[in-house]
Amino acid sequence: MLPEKIIGEVHTCHDLVQCAFSLAEFEVGVYYQLSQSGPLRADELASKMGKDRSTVYRALQKLMTCGMVYRETKSIERGGYFHVYKAISNDLLRERLEHCVNDWYAHMQEVLSRFGDVPERAT
Repeated sequence: MLPEKIIGEVHTCHDLVQCAFSLAEFEVGVYYQLSQSGPLRADELASKMGKDRSTVYRALQKLMTCGMVYRETKSIERGGYFHVYKAISNDLLRERLEHCVNDWYAHMQEVLSRFGDVPERAT
């Protein structure tokens, strides 16, 4: 899947997050909502964002996969449990973004080092 933003369209930190993790605009919005409001259940987050719970849940799954959000299980005193979702700190997100950018740069340097070798065929 191609990211929503391509490298030439990255002008803001928001764009960088979207490009680095191949996220849709809404998924980045879910991260920012969680980072501002603190831990929330999926239904609470859906209500705050005015979206269906299943839509928010899919975004949370994607954010957990890329490590921007994590889930904690809370016990209910009379039995059962529920999940709350938390955003990682902005500092940790920045570190991960720096790592992504540095990895990409190193990879591009390696590709450039082969520039002029036997032409590669597009597949």
